[in-house]
Amino acid sequence: MDRDVVDQAHEIYFNVIVAHGDGDDPWTPEQRSELRRALSLLEPVESEGELGPEGIQLMASLCLELGNDEREEHLLRGGVDTYPGAPGLHADLGAAYANLGRWAPAVSHLSAAVLLGVDEPDERWAMTASQLVDALMESGEEERAAAVRQWAMSQVKDDAARQWLEDDDQSEDT
Repeated sequence: MDRDVVDQAHEIYFNVIVAHGDGDDPWTPEQRSELRRALSLLEPVESEGELGPEGIQLMASLCLELGNDEREEHLLRGGVDTYPGAPGLHADLGAAYANLGRWAPAVSHLSAAVLLGVDEPDERWAMTASQLVDALMESGEEERAAAVRQWAMSQVKDDAARQWLEDDDQSEDT
């Protein structure tokens, strides 16, 4: 994989995200142009099959930001096929399915991401575990969601990660 190209595309993406801020405003024409420029850097590497898991995730994120959900899903599914042991790809694909309300594949991929990343239960892992809990709740599996939350809480080592897993309903009750 051409690490320089991925780094360049990531820097462009990061700069656009920072410039955009936290608002829900649409991308400006200049920001959209920069996102397309970052995507165009990655496309040749991807077409050669040389894009690693991080590059595929970045490319999928760019597609999502540019409104191409189908391409995002296609890239992530292909990435999971190529790199089945990459937790980030499973997490992003699971989140994409959750956004579409497709709970069974969301649970499947989020579960895979959580299990693949359990040896390093950092804040990103806790966020994915939290998404899994939410997907289980949405699919009507409250008991399973509670069990996953409890197990995940036992795995995390720091407060930042723990915050992702706290039960908002339970903390409001106390």
